Amino acid sequence: MMSAAAVIAAGATCGTLALSATAAPSAPAGNPLAPLTADQIAKKAATDLKAAASFHYHGSSKDSGQTYSISLSVTHKGCTGWFGDGRNGGFAILGIGKKLWIQPNDKFWEYGGIPASEVPLVRGMWLEPTATGRNSLFALFASLCNANKLVPAFAPQLTGLVKGKTIEISGHLALQLRNGSGQESIYVSISSKPEILRISDDGTITFSEYGARVRLTPPPSSDVITLPSASPNARSLQHLLRGL
Repeated sequence: MMSAAAVIAAGATCGTLALSATAAPSAPAGNPLAPLTADQIAKKAATDLKAAASFHYHGSSKDSGQTYSISLSVTHKGCTGWFGDGRNGGFAILGIGKKLWIQPNDKFWEYGGIPASEVPLVRGMWLEPTATGRNSLFALFASLCNANKLVPAFAPQLTGLVKGKTIEISGHLALQLRNGSGQESIYVSISSKPEILRISDDGTITFSEYGARVRLTPPPSSDVITLPSASPNARSLQHLLRGL
């Protein structure tokens, strides 16, 4: 399951041309992006994303026929949102500073090895992974919850781009910046301060709600189970349940 999250991260960094987009009029006269190259625009949009007080992104990616979805609101202090799939369930994510919690739904508790009859005992509980190694659950989601770490993952797509079509995304005129093959694209708003609105490849990641207020509140300590292992696999979850 955790490697599946890495697939979503990959989707977020490259993101689908196979998306439904409504054709929009050409950019208006005086287009502030006209003098800039595609690479310059992409770099500027990435810088603006890093500087944004907050933003939201959501989307999906496929791996071995399974679709994984993510929806996160990100601030400079942390993030809150959701990750999951249709087969194994999912979990809420909350990150504040150097702390991270996940709150599994019933289906994910069962996927983790908890018998359905015992799920009510842990329903609503949060797991706090304390391991912070490279392959830990914390490290995996830290890059998804931090704009400064998320943006560098775009690096392979921020060079060698060309300007493409103009479409409309959520009421905003957006300029396509695509790679040479046309299989990967970044869509940015047409403005003096371009914002990344969509990244597309074999998955689609949509960005919105720049600057929106995001409330980050840690869960009550009574609702938190400390998870020292790198990932909540079946054995560790069952062990934790026996200790409740």
